[in-house]
Amino acid sequence: MAFAAVLLMTACSPKEFDDYQLGASNTITQDQFTFDMIPGSDEYTYDFSVTFSVGQEMTPFSFEVRFGDGATTKTDLKGSREFKGVHEYIVYAGTYTAQCLVYTPGGDVMIKEKIIVITVDNDKLFTDDPESLQFALTGGKENLEGKAWQLGPWTSMRNPDNRGDVWWDFKDPAIMDDVFTFKPNSVKLNGAFLHENNGDSFMNESLGNMFPDGDPGGSFITTFYTPPTNATWEITEDGGKKFLTIGGFFGYATGPDDLTSTTYEVVSYTTGSIQLILASGWDGWCYELTCETPHDALTNNDSKTWVIDANNTHLQEVRNGLPGLSIKGHMGLGPLNSNTSDWWGAGAGEKSYENTLSSVGHGWTLYDWKITFTSTGKLEIVTAGEGYGRSALKDAFPYVWNNSDDMAFPFNGGNFTYTKVYTAPYPTLTLSEGAFFGYYVGTQEYEILYLSDTAMALAAHNTVEGQDWVFILCPEGEQ
Repeated sequence: MAFAAVLLMTACSPKEFDDYQLGASNTITQDQFTFDMIPGSDEYTYDFSVTFSVGQEMTPFSFEVRFGDGATTKTDLKGSREFKGVHEYIVYAGTYTAQCLVYTPGGDVMIKEKIIVITVDNDKLFTDDPESLQFALTGGKENLEGKAWQLGPWTSMRNPDNRGDVWWDFKDPAIMDDVFTFKPNSVKLNGAFLHENNGDSFMNESLGNMFPDGDPGGSFITTFYTPPTNATWEITEDGGKKFLTIGGFFGYATGPDDLTSTTYEVVSYTTGSIQLILASGWDGWCYELTCETPHDALTNNDSKTWVIDANNTHLQEVRNGLPGLSIKGHMGLGPLNSNTSDWWGAGAGEKSYENTLSSVGHGWTLYDWKITFTSTGKLEIVTAGEGYGRSALKDAFPYVWNNSDDMAFPFNGGNFTYTKVYTAPYPTLTLSEGAFFGYYVGTQEYEILYLSDTAMALAAHNTVEGQDWVFILCPEGEQ
C-alpha cells in the first residue's frame, strides 16, 4: 500500500461558513493540528488520527474526516484534543483522497489531505446473489475453478421474428464437444474465460482464408483452431437488457471479429441453461449454454445394447435424418466415400437364419448379435458363435465358408473398447482390434451418419474393394 500527505489551506463556500459560524473570535492556525492515516491490520484498513496542539480555549468546535470513498465521520470536540479511529476501504483498486476538515469557532475551515492508494480490489465489494447471472454463470465468487458449460439444444440459426422457427440447425460435431469455463472475479461482473475445443472449430466461410485448412468457397468451414488462453468475460447492462461479452466465441464464429471478442444478448438464464442471441452482428444466431450432462444416445449416459435393425423398422427415420443420402436397408453398400447404400440394401429379414439358409445354404445368426456400449468406453459384443464379412478380406479371420463375396467364420465376440471422436462431417467410432459390427468390411472405424435414442446409422469404408457399407442399428427389443 502507498500513501502520501498533502497540506492544504482552502476557502470554503458561504454555506459551510454558515453551518459552522459560532460568532466567536477564537481561531487556530494550520500548523496547530495534525491529520494522519497509517496502514492498519490489512491492505484495506487505515488507522486515522486528528490531534490539536492548542489550549482548551482555542479548541475548534468540530471537525470531520472525508475518506475519499464516500464515507465521512463528523466529531464534536467537547474538550478533547486527540481523536483516533479505523476505516476500511471497501473499494476497487485506485487512488483515494482522504481529507480532514477543521471548523473553527470563528467560522474558518482548514483542510489537510492524505492520498491513499489501494492496489487490489476489496472482495467485500461483491456479495453473491444466487439469482444473478454472475452466480448462474460461474457458481459464485468462491468457486475459483469456475463452472463449465457446453452448447445445448436451443443452439441454431433462428428467425429473429419468431425464435421457434429454426432456419439452420448448425450443431456441427466440431462444436458439440466444446467446453466453455467461466471463472469468477470476486468483486466485478467479469472474470477469466476458457474455451476448450479439442483442436477444431466451426466457422463462417468469411474466415476461410485465415486458416490453412479453411475453404472460403464453401458456406462454412470446420478448421483447426486454438482458442486464446488469456480470454475474459464480462456482464454489462444497457436499456434494461443484459449482455455477455467473451474473448472469443461460442462454438460458431460468424466472422473474423468473433475471434477477438463477441457480445451476446442474454435472453434467459438459470443455473443450468443460458439462452443467448448474437448482439455484435446479425441477431439470427442463437446459442444455448447448458451445464447439465449432455445426453448421450449411444450409451444413455450409462450402458446401452444395440442390435441390427433386422426388420428395417427404423429405416424411414434414418432416411428422414439423412435426406441427402441414399439409404436402402439395415445393411447395404454403395460407392467408396459416398456414405450410402446406393448399390444395394437388405430388405426386412433378408439376412435371417432361414433366408440365408435357403438362399446360400448357410444360415446366418447376424441378427443374434448384441452390441453394448458403456459411457466408460467399454464395448461388449455377444454373438451366437459366428461372424461374417467380405471374402476379399479373409486373411483377417480364420476362413470357414464363402459364397462368392461373403464369408463366415467362428467369432464369439468378447470385451473390447471404443472411442468416439467428433470429426467432420460425422463423428467417428473407432473399435479396438478384432471388433466389428456383424459384417466385417476391413476396418475398425465407423462414421456415425445418424444417431438418436432409437436408431443409429454407421458407414464403414472398404478401401480394398472400393465400397462403402452402411449399417442401421437400433436398441435391443426395438427391431
